[in-house]
Amino acid sequence: MLNTINPQNLLITDAQWMGLGPYLILTVGILLSMLLATVAVSRESKLPLFLFSCLTIIAAGVWNGMYWVREPIAVFGGAMQLDYFSSFFNILLCGSTLLVFMSSYSYLEEGDIHYSEFYPILLSSTLGMMLLASSAELITLFVSLELMSLMVYVLVGLRRRNARSNEASVKYFVMGGVSAAIYLYGTALVYGALNTTKLAQISMLLSQDGASVLSNPVLIAGVVFLIVGFMFKVAAFPFHLWAPDVYEGAPTNITSYMATALKAAVFASLIRVSMSFFGDQGVPLLGNMQAVVHEVLWWLALLTMVMGNFVALMQSNLKRLMAYSAIAHTGYLLVGLLAGPVVGYSGIVFYLVAYIAMNIGAFSLIALFAGKDDSALTLQNLAGMGKRHPVLAAALTIFLLSLAGFPPTAGFVGKYYLFAGALEAGETLLVLLGVLTSAVSVYYYLRIVVLMYMTDANQGFSFKGSKIAYAAIAICVFLTLNYGLFPGALLHAAKKAAIF
Repeated sequence: MLNTINPQNLLITDAQWMGLGPYLILTVGILLSMLLATVAVSRESKLPLFLFSCLTIIAAGVWNGMYWVREPIAVFGGAMQLDYFSSFFNILLCGSTLLVFMSSYSYLEEGDIHYSEFYPILLSSTLGMMLLASSAELITLFVSLELMSLMVYVLVGLRRRNARSNEASVKYFVMGGVSAAIYLYGTALVYGALNTTKLAQISMLLSQDGASVLSNPVLIAGVVFLIVGFMFKVAAFPFHLWAPDVYEGAPTNITSYMATALKAAVFASLIRVSMSFFGDQGVPLLGNMQAVVHEVLWWLALLTMVMGNFVALMQSNLKRLMAYSAIAHTGYLLVGLLAGPVVGYSGIVFYLVAYIAMNIGAFSLIALFAGKDDSALTLQNLAGMGKRHPVLAAALTIFLLSLAGFPPTAGFVGKYYLFAGALEAGETLLVLLGVLTSAVSVYYYLRIVVLMYMTDANQGFSFKGSKIAYAAIAICVFLTLNYGLFPGALLHAAKKAAIF
């Protein structure tokens, strides 16, 4: 079935307008923030721009909460799917961006990189992420992916006069361009094999006539290219090589954004694509090919966990350590993807919430003592932090224990449900290996805690932050502990979001 432009698809009902509200609010906010950015030349004039950007994100989130889409609504001829899943991720992405805004203001000022264009660019990237989570067609997904990525390329190079930041931006741009080309080529091959790029029609064609369709090697190649494109974006082994350098070279607040919101948005779209090619309720649509894809993803998940955790052991730079930690967490999320829609996807959704809370909190705290051009971000600079800044040290300890999977934190509950779902799906060996690699991560997380509390005070750095940055850290601490002690409500929402 050819994708044709039908004028009737452009008609929008009242229910669709309500569902599109967050995207429209963000779009208008981006345009207005661009106008405000033209007159924001001093620190005092950037404060209204900062407040307006925060209010835009809050308004989009509040609208989404008021008009939460519970029954699926197809928009623009099926190019977008508004449902519980997209509403859940809209809230998650808006909340993540708000926390990044809150932790960025003083950091940008201290680093002398408080450019007014930061705010509309970050809002534009968030819009791309929200569109990505609701895209139900491969070309729409690609456009959303590139809107998100192009904005982040610019943000990585925010330090215009810093060679390391420029190098990171160029590396990310080149690798991102390669992954985009691979994904787009895969989309073209899928269209050539199935004559459609809409996920719903792809699912229908594969379920009705899967055997004859699979005789076409073009489809197989297309699926492989799609998987490779996604693996680049989430930094899975062996497509992870860009991540440590980019994470280290980018400003710390941008590293935080990339490691959390960007990863959540890509996994949201990956779940939708997986549902189309591998079916609802675990029904295989790709026949024998599903076993091959399963085997490939199995090894990708294992090698990503192993490589991320073991290489992190050797890092002395905090941002590189967190980069390899983020790669390892991608492996954990891939375990949930292998578990399938019945038990795995809800675990992914829950884990992403926990991961965002603890990671943004950790990066926000790290940014407080980053120094000029992030020059102070070494492990040794944390020595004695427990004596000099006990409250901040306690907060960082909570985030690190959550990343390691210690109770009673959200990280522990997230890993438990992720691995429990995989066990239920029969992935016993992979779960066992995942638990062992996760145990390796305990060493490098606790090494930081030992440095903070059991070594002499380091006089070489001081914390510089604003009350709003401390508020962002406090919110992350609360979420990390709250979802660790009382996960019921979030788990219920995650299960509903994972039902398509």
